Amino acid sequence: MNNKVLKPSSISIRYAIPGLLALVIIIAIGLTAWLSYQSGLASAETLAKRLSSEVSSRINERIVSFLELPHIFHDINLAALSTGNEDLENFDAMRKLFFEQIKITESVPYLYYGTEQGYFLGIDKSFKDEPAFKILNEETAPNRVTYSMTADGEPLSEEASSEYDPRIRPWYIAAKNADGPTWSEIYVSSAFPVLVISPVTPVKNPSGKVIGVLGIDLTLTEISDFLRSLDVSPNGEAFIIQRDGILVATSTDEEPFTVVNGEEQLLNVVDSKTELLQITAEEILKKYNNNFANIKVDESIEFYKDGATYYAQIDIISDGRGLDWVSVVVVPSNDFLGAVYANLRNTALFGAIVLVLSTILGFLLASWIIRPIFTVTDVAANIEDSVWDLEPLHVVVERTDELGQLARVFEKMAKEIQAREIELKRQVVALKIQIDQKKRESQVSEIVDSDFFQGLREKARVMRDSVHKKGKEDDKEQE
Repeated sequence: MNNKVLKPSSISIRYAIPGLLALVIIIAIGLTAWLSYQSGLASAETLAKRLSSEVSSRINERIVSFLELPHIFHDINLAALSTGNEDLENFDAMRKLFFEQIKITESVPYLYYGTEQGYFLGIDKSFKDEPAFKILNEETAPNRVTYSMTADGEPLSEEASSEYDPRIRPWYIAAKNADGPTWSEIYVSSAFPVLVISPVTPVKNPSGKVIGVLGIDLTLTEISDFLRSLDVSPNGEAFIIQRDGILVATSTDEEPFTVVNGEEQLLNVVDSKTELLQITAEEILKKYNNNFANIKVDESIEFYKDGATYYAQIDIISDGRGLDWVSVVVVPSNDFLGAVYANLRNTALFGAIVLVLSTILGFLLASWIIRPIFTVTDVAANIEDSVWDLEPLHVVVERTDELGQLARVFEKMAKEIQAREIELKRQVVALKIQIDQKKRESQVSEIVDSDFFQGLREKARVMRDSVHKKGKEDDKEQE
């Protein structure tokens, strides 16, 4: 009955120790992995925001520098004109001036000048190694003629000729409307299918009347090339837009314009074929009430799409001359979670190895612990079967630990119980003898006291008396 009470709550030490070790290790590894993952997420977020901010700062510095240089050229040329060192009516002198300036930097690939009379002069090396001379004057009107040039800057041979009127070009109109240094709208070049923006400044006579416009064509492919050279992140992108959403430049391979019916058209970023650009633009519009013009300060935003987290750094690019762009650097958090996931995998692998080793160690430890206990239990089982062999206990009794103490106590108790059992058996034997003797006495008493025995006794007495009486009579006869 006692065994039935103990069975439901008993757990073998053989399994309890490995189980407890495994449980502790699972909890420790799980907690470590969770803390590591949370720390990794925080680090990834910090790194993503810092990277996007640093890349955005580099973009702004480069773009401001890139866009400031052409205006410096305009200031130099206007200063030369105001001092009388140069004459705008002398196209020969202007050609030589522009030819020398075009060699200073590759960031100023096309210098030109258009007049109110519809004349034009320019030096262009935008799309080939050697500069080309373009001129429209009284002799070539209404065509603009393109010449190759010698190493000294002299016209060499005619290469192309087509009708042209500078006064209807976007750059000329922008300068006249601004009445000062400004920027043209972005447009597709008439020579090559690339986006162009022109820093322009009006040229005025002493009375303040506009007599012409100085301009420089900047191809925006240079900005896109710069964005592509940036190490944003494996899947991060950078792009620049106007306030109306028109794509200025992008780090992707996508062209920032489309071709519709054979005509190049500017591309709005929300219509981009690059998904990351499109969803980022949509999220920015959601935040700023569907209008990029509502972006007033540089800001970092975070958004979620299809279970992924993205960080975007939004910066304003302006120069006080009418340029108002927005640069965006967007990076997905997954680009920075690779190390976190790798760490989790390593932690899980390490945990699995430790768990297996700890389980094996637990079984070995449990076996080492319960071996002497089994010795004690085996002796106890033998005692239960009345086999009083305490010899196997001697190995355990010699131990100095708790198990040794338990074995010694058990041995002492076993010897006492054995002695008591021997004494009890002796007492049982003695008691049995006493019981048998008393039983015999009781049986004899029962026989003696019985009527039958009393009758026999009386008959015996009568018979003895009869025999005695007869003997006396015989004696008397003999006398």
